[in-house]
Amino acid sequence: MSGTSEQGEHICPVAWLVDDVGRFLAGDDGDELSVAALGRDAVQRGAEQVSDLLRSAFAAHEVVATEIRLTGPRRGARRTVFADEPPPVALLLLCLRLCDIGDEVQLLQHTAGKGTTTRSAIWPFGMAKAEELTRPPADATAPVPGLS
Repeated sequence: MSGTSEQGEHICPVAWLVDDVGRFLAGDDGDELSVAALGRDAVQRGAEQVSDLLRSAFAAHEVVATEIRLTGPRRGARRTVFADEPPPVALLLLCLRLCDIGDEVQLLQHTAGKGTTTRSAIWPFGMAKAEELTRPPADATAPVPGLS
């Protein structure tokens, strides 16, 4: 769509969108004033929603989900996906509650755009291994969540 009218005067570059949205919302029987008002209101709300959406974007290296898989002969295979990254001590306490001696603990960190990092250890393990398992995949020198 062009940004100018037939007479060559400049028009709003989103006028077509306001009109299209307004016509969709007003329906076939909507008058021009209703179409324009509904379209403007919806596009203004949409612009705010775009800003919110852009603020919520992750960098490619950021962890968007952390999955913990526990596997052992007594309780079988279990898994849970978390929105937050577990701090090392929280991982130790979780394993103390959910693991038997000899269970494999896998911690998978799913990033926004750089794939998944998987680390594993056999339970029981100490703080040094818990810190290694929970270290963010983006930067080996980054502070560990919950320890900074």
